[in-house]
Amino acid sequence: MDERWYTMNRPKSKYPKMSMSDRAAQFAPFAALTGHKEAVIEQGRITQEKRILSNEEKLELNEKIVEMVKLKSRCRIIYFEKDKIKSGGKYMESVLSFKRIDELNKTLFFKENVQMQIDDIVDIEILEQ
Repeated sequence: MDERWYTMNRPKSKYPKMSMSDRAAQFAPFAALTGHKEAVIEQGRITQEKRILSNEEKLELNEKIVEMVKLKSRCRIIYFEKDKIKSGGKYMESVLSFKRIDELNKTLFFKENVQMQIDDIVDIEILEQ
């Protein structure tokens, strides 16, 4: 019987030996659906549609804006904020101090470095000074 197979040396690789952590990384699980869970959550997130004000509501809101401009007062404003990702948005409420109005672009500016389109405003409540 030929005894050469007992005495043969193991073949040497021309590549350097891989570290244990690199070897383990080869067998790490592959996440084929990365971001899928976040996409499902985003799809399920509910947004509201912007409601259109009636002419009477627009007139009432306009009177409140005129009073706010005249008094330069703090006010509680309910407004529509458009969603950055999906269609629609949500209604927000903020207490702000009036600064100025840009009638040409229909924009209100506030001392808190906030600007808001008049068309996005639903209601204004003028607060006591």
